Amino acid sequence: MHTTRPTIGKYIWGMTASLIILLAGGWLILAPFALGYQPYGADWVNQTTNSFVVGICVALVALLALALFFMSLLGSLRAAGVLAARAQATATYQAQATMPQAPSQAQSDLDKTLATLAAALAADLSSRRQAGSDQQGEQTQSMVNRREAL
Repeated sequence: MHTTRPTIGKYIWGMTASLIILLAGGWLILAPFALGYQPYGADWVNQTTNSFVVGICVALVALLALALFFMSLLGSLRAAGVLAARAQATATYQAQATMPQAPSQAQSDLDKTLATLAAALAADLSSRRQAGSDQQGEQTQSMVNRREAL
């Protein structure tokens, strides 16, 4: 299986530029009030209206560009295999939620090997415990016999 390494630099630069442009649009919206060329409490002058409308348009275009760059980044990461595909992840989650956890009939070779190894380790552990308890029983019996002899 051939996987490609995603180059995310172009998306990061695009999102960064979009954020800077979004800030510029916000500045265009706030500039008439911050710089004081809109009189307080008066009707909006033409410069204020122009600055506000252009700022809204710039901010909306920047938000759209930011969303598109972000969606492209997600698509690139999915194509590279870094993120699971949306349909596969949803199907997997739904299948796990609805199906009871039952042993699979078609186990892979790795699963079979691990199951065999786990069974062998469990048998070894139980035999060691059995041998250990036999030794403890013998030691306890010898201590009792010593005390009775005294």
